[in-house]
Amino acid sequence: MISTLSKVLIDLALIIVFTKLIGGFIGRFGQPPVIGEIIGGIALGPSLLGWLWPQSQNLLFNAEVMHQLDLISQLGLILFMFLIGLELNPAHLRGKIPLASRVSIAGILLPLLLGAALARGFEIWLPELLPGENQLAGILFMGTAMAITAFPVLARILRDRQLLTKPLGQLVITCAAVDDLLGWVLLAAVVSFSRSGSPLGALPALVYTSLWAVTLLFVLRPLMARLEAHYRKAKRLGPLLMALVFAGAILSAVVTEQTGVHYIFGAFLFGLAIPRYGPLIRRLQLHIEEIVLTLLLPVFFAISGLRTQVGSINGPQLFWALAAVLLVAIAGKFLGTWALARQGGLPQKEAVALGWLMNTRGLTELVILNVGLSIGVISPTLFTLMVLMALITTAMAGPLLHQLGYSNKAA
Repeated sequence: MISTLSKVLIDLALIIVFTKLIGGFIGRFGQPPVIGEIIGGIALGPSLLGWLWPQSQNLLFNAEVMHQLDLISQLGLILFMFLIGLELNPAHLRGKIPLASRVSIAGILLPLLLGAALARGFEIWLPELLPGENQLAGILFMGTAMAITAFPVLARILRDRQLLTKPLGQLVITCAAVDDLLGWVLLAAVVSFSRSGSPLGALPALVYTSLWAVTLLFVLRPLMARLEAHYRKAKRLGPLLMALVFAGAILSAVVTEQTGVHYIFGAFLFGLAIPRYGPLIRRLQLHIEEIVLTLLLPVFFAISGLRTQVGSINGPQLFWALAAVLLVAIAGKFLGTWALARQGGLPQKEAVALGWLMNTRGLTELVILNVGLSIGVISPTLFTLMVLMALITTAMAGPLLHQLGYSNKAA
């Protein structure tokens, strides 16, 4: 009889290798490896492995094992959100705020409104897709999920095409940074509203979270800067400093979970608060990316894949619902971004490229969708529809950029 621990370790090894193999394979076709890793996670779930070998889900991923894997994935998610906060460099915003802010706001507002309108349509047409008791929370969540852009995936696409240091790349990364900040604020508001049940009830959670952000900025950031300066004089980064950073990210996640928002916001805010000293940032990114992207995040892909049931899209109404989700997601994000970019004086080719790049949702969308599923504002079927949307919109970016003449230099 195999123990639960043995099953968890076997599953962990299987997930790490399988998702990375699929990610590497997809990368050969000019796609971000994250696309393959998400597909690998879906393939391990009921959509493929469970369909080919029905006993596999109970044998490999029974409830007890899933609980343990879910805990591992939550730790991976905390460190990943810390990494996103770490990658949002305020230096990107200098001199580009006016145009980037207008483009980002338009790129958020239009898909937000269209997404909310689509959710209202689902309430009438397919009410089972939004099962929560608070209909407004589901509508607001749908709008927020449509408005998001995947900052980490976008940065890697720009790096692969050697656009990160070009004017277009700098504008895109600035827009994505503003988009991410606004997107996480929106999501925090939606989660606190969903948990409290009323706009007034959501205020304490948002106020406490804001106070924590101010504390990080004006108290913990100077303290971290002092510690970092001490190690800079010694020309080394001590293990204590690294330990404090990791512990701080985890404890910050605990704080925002207790304020009533969500633990991912605490980790994100702590990443933003870290002093932007080159060697410190590079070492943190090196250590965290190695641990998170190789070991912990594949478990998050697998958990998301096990929640994704492509077979549940089994009737004409749900296929039409998928088409509607794709239309709203793509048109809303592209048109809002493109129109303001053109109005701001960007040439047509660059405005189109900006529109397609901001359509990239990737892993960030999966994070948001898992939050929505965990708080009960979307159903497993709508979760599946939105995961497919995230995959398609992210996979589109590479071929469309290639058509515009921005080839993958790294390929």
